[in-house]
Amino acid sequence: MHNKHEKRRKNKNEAAKEPKIIVKPVGRFGGLDNIHLALIAVIVLLALILLVVSYTKQPIFPVNVTTTNTVLTNTTAKPLHNATEILTQAERVLASYSYVNSSLNLLPYITNVSNASVAYVPSTRQWLVQVPAVNPVNNEVFTIAFFINDSNISKVIPLMQTAIPSQITENRVVANGVMRLYGKYPCSTQTPLNVYWFIDPYAPGAVKSLLNLTQLNALFNGKINISIKIFTTQYTLSVARTYGLSNAEELGKYIFCASLQKNFTNFVNNLNYVYANAYVPQQELATIANESKLNSTLLNSCIANASTKINAQALLAQYYNTTQTPMVVVDCEYMSIPQTTKNAVCYANSTICT
Repeated sequence: MHNKHEKRRKNKNEAAKEPKIIVKPVGRFGGLDNIHLALIAVIVLLALILLVVSYTKQPIFPVNVTTTNTVLTNTTAKPLHNATEILTQAERVLASYSYVNSSLNLLPYITNVSNASVAYVPSTRQWLVQVPAVNPVNNEVFTIAFFINDSNISKVIPLMQTAIPSQITENRVVANGVMRLYGKYPCSTQTPLNVYWFIDPYAPGAVKSLLNLTQLNALFNGKINISIKIFTTQYTLSVARTYGLSNAEELGKYIFCASLQKNFTNFVNNLNYVYANAYVPQQELATIANESKLNSTLLNSCIANASTKINAQALLAQYYNTTQTPMVVVDCEYMSIPQTTKNAVCYANSTICT
């Protein structure tokens, strides 16, 4: 009996020394626990990242637009064009928006090509052009960007919700708010510099733009010669449908003839004080002229013969393909809006601004 109990004790001790093997059923993850699954996921993710990096790691060469002879080290992806050529094409594209019949026609005059950036993308053989612009309503800065195909620079893809103009002109945006007109040449290399101020008086902002005119005259003090050019657009014709064409044209005649007198600044200030974006009767115009201390004899004589001169001014507007109003042409070659005319003057003749 003692031997039997001793044998049982021995069997229990031996059983306690033997390791127990717990076999779990194979689950849907092959028996791997959460830690192992997480480690495997991390390894797979790293492998994918390395694969993507190795596939897409093709160099993008930022090009300084002020450098005309940029040499790229990657000879296999060397572009056909250089940064200067691409920037010139971008300037043409921006200038072409001036003939678009929408608010986009302001793009040439709110962009600053002097701070544009150009970069070549070898993987797509395209150039990325980014041009800063300023919203004229709230003065916020935003970027206008588009791709230009290296093999055919006429292929331009805008990175904004608008199409490229159907026809790319030879005009160029050459400075902040300044467009250079192709085929037009400077009037003179001497001062005063000629400045043509094209307006349809009843167009939005036309009368107000005359304040810019008088400010520029005071700023440059005889170094520029601003002459007002009146031409008729749909705005004056709209007034004419109610009040008659001859009555609608009186505002333009008074503005043109008043600009020939030394007290024109007084006339501009008084006109802007009463003007309410609506028809101005001749009697009210005469009162404004009188209060501005204009010479009535000279004024009336000018008004009586103004139609012939204004018709010639309309032809000049056609020559410059002026589709907006108010619009300014500086030195017969550079077009701007009133707010950027100072830039155009300084670009045309930098010595005036020093």
